[in-house]
Amino acid sequence: MKLTGKMAGILGGSALLVGLAASPANATTIENHYPETPALNPTLPIVNTYHGSDHIKPNVLNPHPVCNALEDRRTVVYKVNDNFSPVGTISTTNHTTKDIPLTQETSKSQTINISVNGEQGNSTTINAGASKDGGTFGIAEEISKKIGFEASYQLSWNAGQTIGPYDVPPGYTGEATYGFRTVTMSGTQQICGADGRWTNPTAWNAFVPVKNEVEVKLYNNPADS
Repeated sequence: MKLTGKMAGILGGSALLVGLAASPANATTIENHYPETPALNPTLPIVNTYHGSDHIKPNVLNPHPVCNALEDRRTVVYKVNDNFSPVGTISTTNHTTKDIPLTQETSKSQTINISVNGEQGNSTTINAGASKDGGTFGIAEEISKKIGFEASYQLSWNAGQTIGPYDVPPGYTGEATYGFRTVTMSGTQQICGADGRWTNPTAWNAFVPVKNEVEVKLYNNPADS
């Protein structure tokens, strides 16, 4: 009877252990949601990390932090596109028998502004460095300079601005398309959390005017217009 009792006790204990191992009761599930960052381009990303101090400082939550809690900021750019954004076209056909030096004037006013979406607040150093209305100029300007573009906060074409002169041969049409050269950028931003580790990245993108631009072409076949 004693042996039976011991066996029952052992089996009962084993069953309890198996039961505990198999049951996920009271388990805590932690979920983090953040944009997936694609594989980094070797020519990009451009990483801009700001450290509030010249050294990494331990804190009460983390004796070996990777960044300074609530001070440091990090921006990564992993995609850049250079574009021409047209806003108007003027065409003139030369029906004379000689070349003409063609001068054209823009027919309407157009303005384009810088825009930044998704950044983590306007208090970061790169945002505040050259911020204007909206506080978003700094980050785009900083990154644009790194990739070789001079950012502009705002560019305009006014009605009556002159394009040309450029020579148009007899029978040809001179066509000028005016607009803006722009750069679009995508990336992520992070701030340093209270425990001295980088927080989940926040998606960020910017649309940056670079300069006014005119594209001119000559054609004598309407199919080329």
